[in-house]
Amino acid sequence: MDLVMVSSCKSGQVNTSRLLDVHSLSILREVRPDLENQNMMGNLPLDLIADILSRLPVKYVLRLRCVSKAWRSLIGDPDFIKLHLRHSLESRTNHTLILKSSDLYAADLACLGPFAKLEHPLMSYNHGVKILGSCNGLLCIRNIVEDMAIWNPYTRKHQVLPSLSSCNAYVYGFGYDTVSDDYKVVKIMQLGGVDGKALESEVKICSLKRLAWRRIPDIPCIFSFPGVNGVFASGALHWVLTHKVQLSEENVIVALDLAAEKYREIPQPEYIDKRFQLDVGVLGGCLCAIANYDDVRVDLWVMKEYGLKESWTRLFSVAREEVIGPLRYVKPLAYSRSGDQVLLEHNSMNHFWYDLKERKANDIWFDDMRFSCETEICLQSLVSLYVNRRQLNREDNGDIQKMDDFLSEGFKLVL
Repeated sequence: MDLVMVSSCKSGQVNTSRLLDVHSLSILREVRPDLENQNMMGNLPLDLIADILSRLPVKYVLRLRCVSKAWRSLIGDPDFIKLHLRHSLESRTNHTLILKSSDLYAADLACLGPFAKLEHPLMSYNHGVKILGSCNGLLCIRNIVEDMAIWNPYTRKHQVLPSLSSCNAYVYGFGYDTVSDDYKVVKIMQLGGVDGKALESEVKICSLKRLAWRRIPDIPCIFSFPGVNGVFASGALHWVLTHKVQLSEENVIVALDLAAEKYREIPQPEYIDKRFQLDVGVLGGCLCAIANYDDVRVDLWVMKEYGLKESWTRLFSVAREEVIGPLRYVKPLAYSRSGDQVLLEHNSMNHFWYDLKERKANDIWFDDMRFSCETEICLQSLVSLYVNRRQLNREDNGDIQKMDDFLSEGFKLVL
């Protein structure tokens, strides 16, 4: 793997040759085979060390915190965390496929197995948890009694969110505000609709920095029940909504800018046919429109330049006979690392790769899973959750050995 050599060193040099164990050396040599001996590796500038470490999976980076105080400080630095995140996004590496059933299971996207059970932080009461959204390696999860948390399954840190009164009809969204460098959860509650009352929406938002729900301007649309949670792309959350509860009413794609906290309607593609069910998704960071033509075929459109109607491109079309089972719902998950295939979920239970060159679908099965289930893509990241200093110190000082054992053995594999 080619690396950009850094000629300057802002942080000086650190001699770590006596602290690197054999396993740490082997990890680093995988990305820098030209570093043939321990002395060469031990005298690198911290800038170059950061560049090397940013290319490693999270579990290896966390294990290397024990090399020295300087490395531990570097790995925990916000700038390094952003560097690691940016490299994973640009190189399409360190992506995990999460299967959702009564429990959560994860496997590396590159090999789709073996799957390992994830131990989430919420009480599940034998009903499991729902994933409300995924962003930069953080998952927003909720249990059956509506306890909610933001959780990084790779650093095992989490933050419980304040409770919020419930209602019968609601949808969520979870994403990142680039302006305030904050993660936000949005809940749209649909009220009324009985005794002749008109349907109204009430929107509340909670950020990780403030940890308090507050009301924002109501959205001027409604959703069909059951609602579908929003998808995050280009700094905004997106839902498919309507202006009125009428079968003839056209669906609109409504975006909530998480920085400005303002709504806008996203222009849609020039569809070939007009009678279809509309869904939205995200693929490679771009907003997608999924047009389902009554179990006959599904067209997937990608917005190459956000907000520009002319940038909509029909990426591919899948016919009913190309996949196993009916074709009622399709969700784009991720590109392959080469970019010539797209992984998709259909009917909330089955999966297939679509080959963009051969223009055909190939069904896939997960060998070590005994059931079909919904899926989510989660990036392996070091993103922090703004935990308080007392909690951070207690976990770091009291659970270092437990963390090392966890990283050495990996997740508990499904039998």
